[in-house]
Amino acid sequence: MLARVKKTLKKYKMLTQGEKVILGVSGGADSIAMLYALNELVDYGLELIVAHLNHGIRGDEAKGDAEFVKETAKSLRLTFVYGEVDTLSFKEESQLSLEDAARTLRYKFFDQVLNKHYATKIATAHTLDDQAETVLMRLLRGSGSRGLSGIPPVSNSIVRPLIDTSRSEIEEYLRSKGVEWVEDSTNESPEFLRNRIRQDLLVELESYNPQIKETLSRTAEILRSEEEFIRKEALKHFDDIFSPNKSELIGDLKYYRSVEKPLRFSLLRLTIEKLNTSLKNISSTHIVSADDFLLSETASGEVKLPQGTVIVKGYDTFLVTKKSELELEFSYNIQSPGKWSFPEFSVSIEYIKTDELAENDESVAYFDPETVSFPIEVRNFKPGDRFSPLGMTTSKKLQDYFTDIKLPKFLRSRVPIFISKDEIMWLGGIRLDNRFKVTDKKKEVLMIKLIRPRWF
Repeated sequence: MLARVKKTLKKYKMLTQGEKVILGVSGGADSIAMLYALNELVDYGLELIVAHLNHGIRGDEAKGDAEFVKETAKSLRLTFVYGEVDTLSFKEESQLSLEDAARTLRYKFFDQVLNKHYATKIATAHTLDDQAETVLMRLLRGSGSRGLSGIPPVSNSIVRPLIDTSRSEIEEYLRSKGVEWVEDSTNESPEFLRNRIRQDLLVELESYNPQIKETLSRTAEILRSEEEFIRKEALKHFDDIFSPNKSELIGDLKYYRSVEKPLRFSLLRLTIEKLNTSLKNISSTHIVSADDFLLSETASGEVKLPQGTVIVKGYDTFLVTKKSELELEFSYNIQSPGKWSFPEFSVSIEYIKTDELAENDESVAYFDPETVSFPIEVRNFKPGDRFSPLGMTTSKKLQDYFTDIKLPKFLRSRVPIFISKDEIMWLGGIRLDNRFKVTDKKKEVLMIKLIRPRWF
């Protein structure tokens, strides 16, 4: 087994000479084997710190595991760090499954230990069996190639030295050394899907292919390399398709449709990751549905995704955002010239000389000072709003004007509408009202500049 671990470390470039490494040790066979194996690699000169987290689920059994790990670390003359959390309470607060809640708290604990001890890596004891179980679990849940690529051997500061080692090899290694380990009773509980896959499904599949674990692991590795390549290619298109904003992404629908399907799928995953920081609960079905929607000929509509994410489209534009961000309502009063900042936009208002006017800047508008009175109201679109577009003497419904310029419905409520004396003077960033234009030669005009409009 030790030779296999060395091969894995070299293959994935997991560790370098003299690194300080935090070992996540539960006391089970996998983590104890990792502890002994890395401790034997004297040629690496590693500084090992044993970290154990009590999840607060198994009572006295968990306390016994912690004591066992502590004594094991002591026998090897290694630093031991202990932590304790209330996973059940966190599960209720976060609305996560018990497995996800425990995992979140565990990695948070490992990060804290890493930072406190100025370590460079966290080593976890995921095995070849864990990899096979993960691939099957994600296949059953409908994951795409990203999910089916399984557990990455290296992920930022996290390394998995046993990812190519089977559980049977691990137990044989420990027995040959006369090393004991503890058994976690929850590993037998049918409550968890992973346990049912290990106890039932994998056993059945092994009757068809005795090397099924190795086969699944190899498939995951192939998919991982393909997914990494596709992701890199998709990133080349990302900035050309999307205009980034703080909490959403506005996309060019024509450009998106011109991209090959694998890249489109990857682009959708990238957008969701940017908004939610993860692809949790996002299945291949969600990605395919979103792509079908964006390719369809329907003029508008929306697709709802997990975690409150929604994709909407209109004309040649689509938006990936949170449902809560879709319908905006705002109304502000600007009392005087100056710089004003609001959640949806910022604005600068000042009187300037006419020889300082900038041209071809949609974010700037100039007004005849005699037509404008403070306070200036700024709000979003309301049904029945009318204005006289620059160059026209008759009024027009804003709803009709937005249709004429093909402004998607989901963006209409985001346009800041500037109002003076109950009359619309400017559709911010779009068009001036004819009644407020500068007509005569003036020594100075009123300039309004949008600095940070959300809808651009």
